[in-house]
Amino acid sequence: MSEVPGMGSGVPFRPFQDSELAMLDRALNDPEVMGQYAWTGWSGHTSTLRQQWEANRLLSPEISMLAVVREDTAVGAVTWRPVAYNGVSQCWNVGAYLLPEARGRGVMSKAGRALVDYLFAHTQAHRIEAHVEAGNKAARLCAEQAGMVYEGTARGAVWRGGGWRDIEVLAVVRGDAAPALVAD
Repeated sequence: MSEVPGMGSGVPFRPFQDSELAMLDRALNDPEVMGQYAWTGWSGHTSTLRQQWEANRLLSPEISMLAVVREDTAVGAVTWRPVAYNGVSQCWNVGAYLLPEARGRGVMSKAGRALVDYLFAHTQAHRIEAHVEAGNKAARLCAEQAGMVYEGTARGAVWRGGGWRDIEVLAVVRGDAAPALVAD
């Protein structure tokens, strides 16, 4: 498995390979892949995704994406993007998804914790946050296993499935104690 610089071996994600872009296309165009809490409709971003991969391998200052891997096969993705709180302060907002056939095996727990560790080790960010749709117990558990704590609910923050949905905000700040990882 190729590694992300500075991450060391055993980290469950890496840059996407050309042959894995079909998996991303599947995620963007199949509501079953994104699931009931993430599907927002057909986006038409498939060609844009290919252009971004050719330009920067999906690693840019605006948004970055890495393949989550199990046994060197891409089974999902982790993302991070900057969020500004004022003119001089920003944090990372992170997200993730797994293909349905890869869920329930502890892969995302490892990837979430590794991403938090990586962003704190290689950026100046003091805060990493996740926005989880209210009721999405699996995503909330993953965020908590990555060291994040619930901070509050943003009422009616996202439009999905014909209505406005509440988002739970979870975050970890530099120096918070890291939780123990759950075994695979």
